[in-house]
Amino acid sequence: MNANRLTETLLDLLAIPSPSGFTDEIVRYVGRQLDEIGLPYDVTRRGTIRAKLAGSGDGPVRAVVNHLDTIGAMVRLIRADGRILLAPVGYWSARFAEGTRVTLFAERGAFRGTLLPQVEWGVSRDAGVEGVPIDWDHIELRLDEAIFDADGVRALGIEVGDFVVTDPNPEILDNGFIVARHLDNKAGAAVVLESLRTLQEQAVTPTRDTYFLFTITESVGFGSGSAVLPEVSELLTVDFASVPPQEKSPLRRVTIAAADASGPYDYHFIANLQRIAERENIPCYKKLLAAYHSDTASALAAGHDVRTAVIAYAGDASHSMERTHIDSLKRIAEREGCVPRV
Repeated sequence: MNANRLTETLLDLLAIPSPSGFTDEIVRYVGRQLDEIGLPYDVTRRGTIRAKLAGSGDGPVRAVVNHLDTIGAMVRLIRADGRILLAPVGYWSARFAEGTRVTLFAERGAFRGTLLPQVEWGVSRDAGVEGVPIDWDHIELRLDEAIFDADGVRALGIEVGDFVVTDPNPEILDNGFIVARHLDNKAGAAVVLESLRTLQEQAVTPTRDTYFLFTITESVGFGSGSAVLPEVSELLTVDFASVPPQEKSPLRRVTIAAADASGPYDYHFIANLQRIAERENIPCYKKLLAAYHSDTASALAAGHDVRTAVIAYAGDASHSMERTHIDSLKRIAEREGCVPRV
């Protein structure tokens, strides 16, 4: 497993805006990576990538899924004074939007701006700032353009429904920490791509056919949906999991989720993952992810008869300025962590 290559892929992914509904460019990027790896794939009507790693024998087919889409926002109202109100794309609090630098993508170009709370600026000692409610009705987009009314905004080609993307601001520290917006789940996508490169370079073949799904609507609750083929019997999600600060050594272990907000995962699948981790000497631990939702839950809600499980890298501050560690990503990628060979 090449850690430098993994982080380079992650930085590439973070540089591509991809809120749910605005994912064409990142789908093309992952497609090019799969071409370089030499893995055949197809793209569904809605844009999910479905790659196939052929197995050496017969048996139930498996799939590994992660998502490329992120949270973001969309223009919902252009005010008379030229400021713009937004609707969130995905589930995230306006608390984490205040002060964020963003890009608005319109039909005729991209425009820079800042998300700000609606306050009366210049008031002595910032009086009243703390009393502004934390919700999307009190966040406005200030464009860095010489516009002061709604007509000026529309003259730029900006309309309701245009996407707004927050800057990722990635930082990779010498001590291994990785800090950025949108690590959820571009870090997971980078891990899966690096795992596939390593498997191909080492000529490792799983015993069963394994599909790799890169979905584009997980952040809005749909995820894998109809992208799972009927022959798939086991579906494994690779994703971000926030870890409470009191937990010890989470960065050096793979999290195996026993359940999430939608209910328990498959008992037998989880037990098999634990056996594989023990055999391959991969540190892991089980936990309940009470507020969690993943592509596996979307697959079950869509009616797929599959066994499900989630393995996650350790993160912090989901849907805000997120953080993970290279050791946690390596634990997922190394020793074919994504592709059980039994």
